[in-house]
Amino acid sequence: MRASILLGLSFLAGCVVKEHCFEDDDCPPGQDCDLVLGVCVTSEPECVVASDCGEVGFACEDGVCVPDCEPQGTVICASDQVEVCGAFCMDTWEASRPDATDTHPGTDGSMATSRPDVIPWFSADAIEGMNQTIARAACEAAGRRLCTTAEWKLACTGLDGLVYPYGDAYDPVLCNGIDTYCTCDGQDPYPHCYHDCGASFHVMPTQSFPECETAWGAWDVSGNVWEVVATDDGLDHYRGGAYNCVDSERNTRCDYDATWNPSAKGFRCCSDGEIR
Repeated sequence: MRASILLGLSFLAGCVVKEHCFEDDDCPPGQDCDLVLGVCVTSEPECVVASDCGEVGFACEDGVCVPDCEPQGTVICASDQVEVCGAFCMDTWEASRPDATDTHPGTDGSMATSRPDVIPWFSADAIEGMNQTIARAACEAAGRRLCTTAEWKLACTGLDGLVYPYGDAYDPVLCNGIDTYCTCDGQDPYPHCYHDCGASFHVMPTQSFPECETAWGAWDVSGNVWEVVATDDGLDHYRGGAYNCVDSERNTRCDYDATWNPSAKGFRCCSDGEIR
């Protein structure tokens, strides 16, 4: 019964953030929006050399990491992964515990698995529950690694630079967000309907939404649970939004970067794959 998986409804407050700027486009050239403080700050270059962007699949142009894709089929990925950019492999599904089921996230924290139809591995607690350290260890135990920021973003946007993995316009029913389950006077869900009439939002098993798929074939990159990515700046960066974010239109964008300790935090693993 789906009612048995209404997990973490108390996490809602963790996704509320008050800001003066809401995205980089709100700021003057050369500045980015500090999503924690809601103010515009002088932007730092994303990269200086290609190696700043990750091991493979990217080049550095004018301080920005851009895709540098190899021909499709350059790498061979495991059956539970998808090939991205011909350069690396990403787990097809959000990380789950080995004993997770379609109604329970499980308790076995020995390693990450990539499986459909199970509750993902996530937590509201950034210190003990989910952070880079925990996610890295779980991926490494599975013989993989935590996805980098550049890898995650490319996997989300595809080569067309989409705003969401499914297109450029927010759709509240294609992925699992806070608007997905609301109905206002019998109306179907629409953007920000949660603010008008509320919603029975909840986490869902992986691959519950048949159209929440990237161009590369990864599921639930947008919504369901946040995904922490590998960085070296001393902060935990979470991408993709979650089922309980008050502003899913903004937080589930491929370019949205949360460092303000959201709730419903999960992860996904990547690997270099086998070179042909």
